[in-house]
Amino acid sequence: MKKALLLPLLLCACSQFDVLRETIKNENCQDYVAFEVYQVGSDYVLAKACDNTLFGKCHYTTTVKLAKEAGETYFDSKMVEIPAGKCAVHSGIYEYKTGLGEKRTIPVVKFEESRLPNPDYIK
Repeated sequence: MKKALLLPLLLCACSQFDVLRETIKNENCQDYVAFEVYQVGSDYVLAKACDNTLFGKCHYTTTVKLAKEAGETYFDSKMVEIPAGKCAVHSGIYEYKTGLGEKRTIPVVKFEESRLPNPDYIK
């Protein structure tokens, strides 16, 4: 009986290993886990990037600009999660002035695949 259960488990593990060999980690992925919106623009939001959580609280590292997704509603303090299978990648910089006239420069973040095809993988 134990042998009958072991074979499907081994086959499943082997197929997952093949997927890991076929792809590699996207080297551009940042360590962000979520974003908290604090300002909403016409087609973007400014958000605080959370790079880890401790007891359900975010550790905020920097401010970033995110593009709005169609059909999504944005408001202050909304948490924006990174979609499954994706990661946050810096894709440029954004400059703006605060209400006090101070100039700020922050990274623009977009979501990309967290795993990419492995160019060295041969079937």
